[in-house]
Amino acid sequence: MLITLYVIPEERRKGVASALYEKAESVAVEVGCDTVYNWVHPNNYRSIPFLKKRGYNVLNLIEVCKKRPGEKLTQKIKVGNYEFDY
Repeated sequence: MLITLYVIPEERRKGVASALYEKAESVAVEVGCDTVYNWVHPNNYRSIPFLKKRGYNVLNLIEVCKKRPGEKLTQKIKVGNYEFDY
């Protein structure tokens, strides 16, 4: 199982992530996996378009949290028809 793929900022936009995904996907096929899943934070505005370009579909994602006393949630996240404080 592959847990994380990460490309350091200075190596981005050079095909590194594509090469890593191509290898991971080929290994998945070799070991008999019929589906490859990814978990991406909804605010990861770089990874989501990259994955969609590679043919991945956004199935669903919901992250639920309870703010700590005194914590201010300053962002909004839209998931489907819902909007959440984040």
